[in-house]
Parts: sequence; C-alpha cells; structure tokens
Amino acid sequence: MAVCEIWDVKGKLDHPIDYAENSEKTANPNYTEADIQSMVDVMEYATNKDKTEQRFFVTGVNCDLATARDEMIIAKAQWNDQSVIVCYHGFQSFKHGEVTPEIAHEVGVKLAEKMWGDRFQVIVATHLNTDCLHNHFVVNSVSFIDGKHYHDNKANLRLLRRYSDKLCQEYALSVIEHPNGRKKHYALYQAEKNGLPTRENIVRQAVDEAISKSFTIKDFDHLMSEMGYRINYDANRKYWTVIGKGWQRPKRLYKLGEDYTNERIMERISENSYAVKFTRIAKPNKQVKAYRLRGLLSKTKKVGGLRGLYFHYCYRLGIFPKGRKQNYARLHYLLKDDLMKMEAITKETRLLCRNHINTAEQLCSYKDALETKMSDLLARRKGLYSKSYSAKNVKEKTAIRSELSEITVRLRTIRKEVRLCEGIAARSDTLKEKLSAIRADEKHHRKELINNEHRRRGGRTNRENELGGISGSCQNFR
Repeated sequence: MAVCEIWDVKGKLDHPIDYAENSEKTANPNYTEADIQSMVDVMEYATNKDKTEQRFFVTGVNCDLATARDEMIIAKAQWNDQSVIVCYHGFQSFKHGEVTPEIAHEVGVKLAEKMWGDRFQVIVATHLNTDCLHNHFVVNSVSFIDGKHYHDNKANLRLLRRYSDKLCQEYALSVIEHPNGRKKHYALYQAEKNGLPTRENIVRQAVDEAISKSFTIKDFDHLMSEMGYRINYDANRKYWTVIGKGWQRPKRLYKLGEDYTNERIMERISENSYAVKFTRIAKPNKQVKAYRLRGLLSKTKKVGGLRGLYFHYCYRLGIFPKGRKQNYARLHYLLKDDLMKMEAITKETRLLCRNHINTAEQLCSYKDALETKMSDLLARRKGLYSKSYSAKNVKEKTAIRSELSEITVRLRTIRKEVRLCEGIAARSDTLKEKLSAIRADEKHHRKELINNEHRRRGGRTNRENELGGISGSCQNFR
C-alpha cells in the first residue's frame, strides 16, 4: 500500500532530515542565502547517491536535474516571489517487498506529472536504503507558468492520495482501503520512525502490561489506574476510551491498533484465565562489578546547578544510566510529556557538561561569546563574498569558496549551540517545577501507603482467633 505525505519547507529546515536551520533569516521576505541553502539541503537529501544508486533513480519534471535548483530560483525571481516557503517536500512509500525500484520510480514520476506536471518544477527520487521503497518529491512552491503558489491543504493532500491509489491499482499494488484522511504530525511521524517513545506507544505499553496481569476487566481498570490512566469501559459506549493525567481529551482505544478494540481486549484478558505461566524460583546471579573509590564518599564533590538539574532529570526520564531498560508506561505523567524531547534534553545536557556550565550567569556568558564569534564570522563571510565577485583568477576563487564553505560549517555549529543555550534558559525553570511536583506527589503517595498499612494492621485487633480467644494487643494473658 502506498502512503503519501507532504510538508512545506521554509527558510529554516527541520532537524529530522538533517536540514540546515537559520532562524535569523526566516522572516526576510526576499530569498537569502539561507533560503537557497534550504532548497539545496532538501534536494541533496532527496537525491542522495547513497540512497538512489548513484542517482540512477532520480528524474526532473519540468526541469533538468543538473540545474534544477537554479531553474527553481529563476522561476521565483521571474514572478517576484516573496513567500517564506521555498519548496515542498513529499514522499510516497510502498509496502515492503511489493514493488521493484524501477516500478516504484515509474509510479513516482507519473504521480508527479499527474499532480504537478502542468505548472510546477519537481524532482522525483526513489530511495532504496530502507526495507520499504519510497519516493521523495521536491516541488517548487511557485508555478513557472503563472507564478501562483502551490497550497499544502487537505483538499490537495486528498487529491495526491487519490492519484497515488489510482496509479497503484493500475500497477496491481495494494492501497489503503479505509484511510482516516488525517495527516500525521511530522514530529510524531519521525519519532515513531526512529523508535522514540510517543504518547501512543506508551499507552500501548501500559495497556499490554495491564492486560498481561489481568483476569477480569476490573483488574485491567485497576492496573491502568496505577499507571496513571483512567479507562471508560461503559457498556453503553460504542468505543472504550483512555485518558492519562495531564491530557486534555480522551483517546479511543481502538485507534491504537487491531489488538485494542473492545472485543479484542476482552479476548486477551479471558485468555489469561487458561494460561499457565511458569516463572523461575530463583533468578540467576548477576555478575556485579566492584569499583574502588579513592578518598571518602562524604567528601566527594556533588554536581549541582544546571548540570545537576539536567543529570537528575535525565535519570528520571531513563536516559541515564545508559542501556537501562525503561518502562515508560510507569513514568510520572509530568515526565511523559518530555519523552519526545529526549533528544533535545540530551543535547542540552552534553553542552552543559562539555563546557562545565553550572549557573545561569555562566550560560549567558557562554552564549554571548558564541554570538560575538558568530558576528565576526558573518562579517568575514560578507567580505569574502565581495572579494569573490572581484576575483578573476580561478585558483583564487576556488580558495575563497573553500574558505566560505568552512565558515558556513562553523556558523551552523555555533547557531546550533546558541539555540541549545536558549533552550536551556527556557527549560530549566520548568524542569525544577516538574521535579518539585513529582517529589511532592511521591511523598504524598508514600504517606498514603503507610496510612493504609496501619489501617490494615489495626483492623486485625479484637478479632476472634480459631480457638475462640481474642487476638491483638487488648488480649489479657494470665
């Protein structure tokens, strides 16, 4: 079955496909170097020779592959385009083992011609580096015919999918029978693709764990409640729903997959009544490594400040210690909100550790130094651009271009670190508040457990034992 999606690409490009981001220039209505670089990055990703067999499966529609970028820029200049969207990046993915690279590329080219061929310039590239063959489309945002923009809306997405399904049927390929018509958020799609924890994955993990330990629907409800979820399994409701702490609205369980419908959940629970489970009486002893500490543990210097805060939060999220298997379903609901931000939090932690930053003042000082360095590099690059225009010697021009490329790489690294500093400054207070709230909840939970245990034990007092006597502290012994 072929799956189609498309996203707009602005002056800054998102990390998941290794785009170069320049947040300072995205508001400029004219196309700057960063905007042009954005288009280049998308094209380079789509036509990557490591994924397309030396670009054998790459085709240009209404443009020549070698000069596609220049032709798209000329079209923008011709119609005086001032939009922040430089192009559109789409894909068409096929079912594993169902199509050959030649057929996949042929279908992709026909789809591009059918959808955009009469007005827009498009690059079609077929990637062969994954189990599922898929086509990438880089579409110019401006029509070379009339200068009008392509619009990434629901109607055009439905049209794209309709054309794709029709072509798949012509080539005897499977299609999605009952599409929901909803476009999945790109960040969620990439997180699922890369195996990162998402809200849906965590709920599935919680439901699977609860079902595996349940013999009745009440057991299932109780176990889900322990993990911070509330199940509505009212018989009068057509679909059961689940809602977690901190959620704005409930989610229907059947949307998690075929194994999560009302009937299937009941079947899975009933299967546990007949299942015989064997467990080890004694677990094998694990080999424990011994480490020798020099000096006294009480005199060791603890990591505090921003580094200590991020270390502790990473430990809570399960990032530390490395390699530890984490049950995300049993995390505190405040921590679950940041599971999709694990990569950003990890990068911010590395920056703090690499530069030994413990206070907000040190962070601000480091950021100022980066911005000063960036200003110097920008001024230097501007001078090199002027110098390259006047250079007549080919050797001199090559040297200038090489130096410009080096400066661009350094600027990209500095900009990333500046954004990380901004992220730390914005996130640190929120992390403190969340950790304080989590500690308060855990303290309250421990008190409840102790009180419940006292009530349970106290309930045995003054009860008759099997011999007819009174048990407990009130019994008088002679």
